[in-house]
Amino acid sequence: MIQTEIPNTDLSIQNIERLLNLLITLIEEKNNKRVSSELLTQKELLKQLNISPNTLRAWENIGLKRLEPPIEGTRSVFYLLDDVLKFLAH
Repeated sequence: MIQTEIPNTDLSIQNIERLLNLLITLIEEKNNKRVSSELLTQKELLKQLNISPNTLRAWENIGLKRLEPPIEGTRSVFYLLDDVLKFLAH
């Protein structure tokens, strides 16, 4: 039998598996804390999910809600943990 390797598929499967494990961890943490309105900064979310700013921007373009304070001149961006979990589970 001839074996063919498809490295991109393996990498994709590993990436999907890593994201699913992270999603499970986030859901477990949320259930343990019972905090439905926990805010994460953009920096915290990028670090916790180990994603690039471009990935986060793409997610926002397809529905992830971002929160920005109504203060002139601020660049702070926040995300509700519930919104992130709902988006990742969708």
